[in-house]
Amino acid sequence: MQQKSPLQLGYIKTISFFLRPPGAWPSDVFEGYLPLPIRIHRATLPFHTTIIVIGGLYYITDNFHRLSFLDMGHMIITTFLAMVTALRSILPNLQTYNSLLCKFLQEFHLMHHAYKGDYFEEMNKTVDKISSYYTKFSTIIMYLGMLLFNITPTYNNIRHTLISKTENYSMEYSVYFSYPGFNPLDHFASTTIYNCYLSYNCSTLLCGFDLLLFLMIFQIIGHVYILRHNLENFQSPKNKITLNLRGDALSTNNTCTYEVFDAQENEEVRLQLAECIEHHKIIIGFTDDLSGLFGPLLAFNYFFHMIACCLLLLECTEGSYDAVLRYGPLTMIVFGQLIQMSVMFELLGSETEKLKDSVYYLPWEAMNNSNQRTAFIMLHKMQYKISLKALGLAAVGVNTMLGILKTTFSYYAFLQTMGDR
Repeated sequence: MQQKSPLQLGYIKTISFFLRPPGAWPSDVFEGYLPLPIRIHRATLPFHTTIIVIGGLYYITDNFHRLSFLDMGHMIITTFLAMVTALRSILPNLQTYNSLLCKFLQEFHLMHHAYKGDYFEEMNKTVDKISSYYTKFSTIIMYLGMLLFNITPTYNNIRHTLISKTENYSMEYSVYFSYPGFNPLDHFASTTIYNCYLSYNCSTLLCGFDLLLFLMIFQIIGHVYILRHNLENFQSPKNKITLNLRGDALSTNNTCTYEVFDAQENEEVRLQLAECIEHHKIIIGFTDDLSGLFGPLLAFNYFFHMIACCLLLLECTEGSYDAVLRYGPLTMIVFGQLIQMSVMFELLGSETEKLKDSVYYLPWEAMNNSNQRTAFIMLHKMQYKISLKALGLAAVGVNTMLGILKTTFSYYAFLQTMGDR
């Protein structure tokens, strides 16, 4: 029977569906074909989004004295979102990104290991179920945030221009940008459509790459659970040896019985230890590849959260009902991203930290000298928890999140005193 591919799973099809249009899903690698327009879009998106960042910065400098306090906050938020999009749009053009996805779906995914035992199969089904639910939730939030962020200014424009026909009304955009000699108001229809396109790319790359990262972390945690299970349920020796401590053959009160592996069992133990070490090596290798690729994104993400979280809170609490409708879902996405990312990485670190305790379940005292040395080496390698690091330096987790949240609320309280009342 031919083994199924993870590409046939529902949640993998879902993430590939909304990552494919911006070129963030390497269909040319998995399916051997990627339409030319998508290839061009993938190659030009980093330059395209960088131009939008420049346009946003120019708009801020050109209208600095005319922007209200909340409008300035909106501009800073959208400009930073454009920066996040520009940085993430580089990833699909990197060969390391394609290599990591291939390694994830063709080698590391638990589906490729489910045949090795009942616990492998059980863990594969559990992780697939969690991944499926999480993918559906993330997809709904992604489209909801994109829709509400764009529908509010569109509704206001229709209400003021077509229904109430308000005089001297300034048309609203979801994303503001301008360049020398270019005024968006002179091209309102095309600019509005273009804003929707920008929002789609931003939400897709913002939520899509996070979802892909979390799916990989689910798989890593599943592998860690399997490795811990194998260590904690290691085979026991079948042979027992009884020693007479007094050397008196007639005495039975001073005896000591202990278990020991025979030569054949020691060979089986050697193979099992080698499998555990190789499994741990695979987990470490994949995590290092993941950290190397997503490390810069994680570092900039935390910088973005420090800036955007307090501004989004300010926009929601100081603005009108329309502002809550517009910024509410985006605020939930940004805060949710921060919390989920930090908790997920903390969970990964805490589970891998338990590996060293699982090694102590090994019946090392019953092994021969060679296997005992192997067990000692394995214990030494598992002393350090596996974690993803931002730029390979700072480990990310709950402590990082708490520091950002404290800073967020401090800045929010400070900005409230400066805002227009």
